[in-house]
Amino acid sequence: AVVSTQSTGGDMRQAVNNLQATYQGYGIVNGVNVFKVCDEPHPLLVRDMLGKCQEGDIDGAYSILHSLWKLGYSPEDIINNIRKVCQTQEMPEYLKLLFLKEVGYAHLRISQGVNSLLQLSGLLAKLCTVTTAKSMS
Repeated sequence: AVVSTQSTGGDMRQAVNNLQATYQGYGIVNGVNVFKVCDEPHPLLVRDMLGKCQEGDIDGAYSILHSLWKLGYSPEDIINNIRKVCQTQEMPEYLKLLFLKEVGYAHLRISQGVNSLLQLSGLLAKLCTVTTAKSMS
């Protein structure tokens, strides 16, 4: 149920509908099936991607982003999940604020129609740069 409410932004009616749809479609309710029904990027993948950014590993972060892109997720779905996961990601507070600022700028550009893989890749590069710049100073 926790997985379902995370995907609905806390809307319990939608969460119950998702759980019912999951049971009707798959016969068993588990995290994997719920995310199939909700059709949004899995938060654990996004968490891993942000972790790679924290380490400054742009190649690792990009490979996760590219796999999400190939699965057919829209830039809006990806950036929304990045924002949600970033808010709860385990990292120093100053870094979280810097990450959220960059995610906000990217979200603005995506909502204005610049919604490409290049835009999301640029975000990852910026997040990796922010991390390495802070660790060098």
